[in-house]
Amino acid sequence: MKKIKVLVPLDGTERSMHSINFLKSFFNKDDISVTLMNVMEIILTDDMMIPMPIPNEFDYLTNDSKLILDKAIKELDGYKIKEFSILGYAGDEILKKSEKDSYDVIIMTKCSKKGLYRIIGSVTSKVVRNAKVSVIVIPD
Repeated sequence: MKKIKVLVPLDGTERSMHSINFLKSFFNKDDISVTLMNVMEIILTDDMMIPMPIPNEFDYLTNDSKLILDKAIKELDGYKIKEFSILGYAGDEILKKSEKDSYDVIIMTKCSKKGLYRIIGSVTSKVVRNAKVSVIVIPD
């Protein structure tokens, strides 16, 4: 029997970890393969320019991403798990990963960001509107 491929984007908030609890409640560990994903986002404005990264310039982002994914991996003991981190815009990277690797479902939580992020738009909304697979959105 083919395993269901599940993509779980995590942003490091406690709210994003609710996706893990849902996954454990509704999917048998023998029936799915899980990819935990963290997108390290950098926001650029019109008047700010960042030079090409030099080695180790973004190590703090990589370390933060590893901590986020490690926390989720501990919660999913016994599940078949892959982890994936990338630098980019969360909505775009989630959609690219989902399509490129042919996931069956994306499980994510509602947007937890405030201020400027709310004005720009929710990552979750972008994924729901544009994904070519089912998206399960976990409420508060």
